[in-house]
Amino acid sequence: MDNNQQSWVEIKKSAIKHNLEQFRQVIGPKTKLMAVVKSNAYGHGMLPVADYCEQKKLVDYFGVVNLHEALLLRKTGIKLPILVLSYFDQDIIHLAVQNDIDLPVYDFFMAELIDETARNVNAIARVHIKIDTGTTRLGILPSDAFEFVQKVKLLRNVEIIGIFTHFADSENYNQNFTNKQIGKLDSLRKKLLKKKIRVPLYHSACSAAAIVNKKSRMDMVRIGIGMYGLWPSAENKRLAKKTQPKFHLKPALTLKTKMILLKQVAAGTSIGYGCTHKVKKKTKIAVLPVGYSEGYDRSLGNKGQVLIREKKCKVIGRICMNLMMVDVTPIKEISRDDDIVLLGKQGRAEISADDLAKIAKTINYEIVTKISPLIPRKYF
Repeated sequence: MDNNQQSWVEIKKSAIKHNLEQFRQVIGPKTKLMAVVKSNAYGHGMLPVADYCEQKKLVDYFGVVNLHEALLLRKTGIKLPILVLSYFDQDIIHLAVQNDIDLPVYDFFMAELIDETARNVNAIARVHIKIDTGTTRLGILPSDAFEFVQKVKLLRNVEIIGIFTHFADSENYNQNFTNKQIGKLDSLRKKLLKKKIRVPLYHSACSAAAIVNKKSRMDMVRIGIGMYGLWPSAENKRLAKKTQPKFHLKPALTLKTKMILLKQVAAGTSIGYGCTHKVKKKTKIAVLPVGYSEGYDRSLGNKGQVLIREKKCKVIGRICMNLMMVDVTPIKEISRDDDIVLLGKQGRAEISADDLAKIAKTINYEIVTKISPLIPRKYF
C-alpha cells in the first residue's frame, strides 16, 4: 500500500528511451551499453526502469550496487546480463553463480571464495576485475594488476568476463586525469594481450566520459545519471556542446504533491520550527505533505521554490520531517486539486534538479536519488 497518496513521482519512459538512444548514437553499434539502475535507479524506480529498458531492447547490460539488487532484478524476470558494481555478501555468492550474475573482484581472497563456491555448485562464476587507476576506492592497483589477472585466470571455476575501472574526474572540462586513467587500463590490456590473455569486455566510461571522451568508450559504457536526463556536471555539458553539439538530454522525473491545508495569516506571524521566517504582510500559506523524510532537502527551507499554476512560489520556514510551508499569496485562485510541482516542469516553468542542488550545495544525483522510495512512482 502506498503510504503517501498526496504526493507522487511521475517518470516519462519516453525520456529515458530518448536519452539512451542519444548515448547509443554517440557510442556506435559495436560498444555495449550498460544501464546503471542501482539505488532505485537514481530515484526513478529500479524494477520498472529495468523492465522497460529490457522490453524495448535499449541496453545490453544492467549495473547494480550489490548482489541483493541483482537478485531482485532476476526474481522479477530480468534476463539481460547484470554486473554487481561494488560489493556482495559472502554467504550468498552461490546465488550469484546460479543466477548468472557477474561479480566484481578486487582482492584474491574474494576471487578464491568465488571460485570455491562455483566449484561446490558445479558451475562457472562470471567476474569482472576492478582496477584502481586513480579514484582510490575499490580496485587492484595498476602495479599489481598484471600479476593479479594471471592468478585469477588460473582459477578453474572463474571466467573473467571483464576488466574495468572508474573515473575520478571525468565530469571536468579538462580530461587530462581521465586520459591518464584510460592509459593505465589500456596498458594493462596490451600486456595481457602479449600473454595471449583476452578478456571480452574492457569498460571504464560513465555518462560524463561516454559523452565527451571517445577513448573511454572501449567495449562497454556504463550510463547512470545521463539515462535519467541529468547532466553529470555543468562543465561536462559545456564540453559536450563542443564535442557533441547535437547531443541533448530530457529529464525523466517530476515530483508532485497537493496541499493539505490553506490558511491566511496576519503580518508578523512566524512560520515553522525556530521561527526562522516572519511574514511582513497578510499572507496566504499552503501546507504540503512533503519534508526531509520524503527526500526534500532540509537546506531548502526559506530558499526553495515550488510551481503552482506555472508560477514559482517561495518555500517559507524550515523544512519539517513530513511537511513544508509555501507562500501562495501570488496565486489569486488556488485549489486543493491543484498539482504542485516540487521538481520538474509545469508548462513553461521549471524547477530542475540542478536548481535544487545549487541551493542545497550538493549535486543533482543526490536530489533525485534521495526521493523516498515510499512515494508512489507513476510511469507514462
